[in-house]
Amino acid sequence: EFCYLFDCGEGTQRQILLADLNPMKLNEIFITHWHGDHYLGLPGLIDTMSFENRLKPLTIYAPEAERLTNLLDLGYFSKEFKITPKDVPAKGCQIKKLLETSDFKIVSLPVRHNVAAVAYSLIEKDRVKINKEKAKMVGLPAQGLIYREIKEKGRVIFEGKKIEFEDICLVEKGKKIVYSGDTEICGNLIRLAGDADLLIQDCTYFDSERKEKYGHASLEDVVKMVEKAGVKRVILTHISRRYRDLEKLRRRLRDYPTLTVAEDFMKVTI
Repeated sequence: EFCYLFDCGEGTQRQILLADLNPMKLNEIFITHWHGDHYLGLPGLIDTMSFENRLKPLTIYAPEAERLTNLLDLGYFSKEFKITPKDVPAKGCQIKKLLETSDFKIVSLPVRHNVAAVAYSLIEKDRVKINKEKAKMVGLPAQGLIYREIKEKGRVIFEGKKIEFEDICLVEKGKKIVYSGDTEICGNLIRLAGDADLLIQDCTYFDSERKEKYGHASLEDVVKMVEKAGVKRVILTHISRRYRDLEKLRRRLRDYPTLTVAEDFMKVTI
């Protein structure tokens, strides 16, 4: 089981507890940029981990990661666990692999905000599944090391018969989740979001007013990008406080069935 937190604004640990989640299970934290609504929850969350005697090291990824050290120097933290800041590139157009497991990887790419900022993507690896009926038809046993061999080598000789990977295996495409952080729509974001199963997207404005000045996206921008990038589902977040009528916003999305307004404690299955 893996547990990751993307951005940690003020009140994050309160929401974690209200959602009946355990902050001690967090493996890593990923900060998109150093505006207060994306990181000010870190000191309180780290204090809570200390009070509850966390020993497991915590890695925090962020652009300009040295700012984390400055943040933690502001108070007296009696932590017994190690915190490792890891810098995430905030310039250029190269996708950076940050971590990888046997099941998935997490990558980052710089985006366009009014400070150094990045977007993140969790990309699940393709899964190979055995079609038991086809395996039975070619005479393979119900189980055994032979299946590992065919996955690794792409073919196997069994009782004098050559069996190809494609004869008995199916490849299930891994899922892809992208979190934009705060950003205008830009080439890097479109590339990272390409064919995503889920995009969690900054949509500060439901009109086009002032978006260029502040480095955020509007609904119009998002709709165009989703079509271009082939995104399957979008959750709109970071919506300006000027839009207080959520039901009105949902009505605006009736013509866009793949777009949804984010809600507190929302659970999503993909």
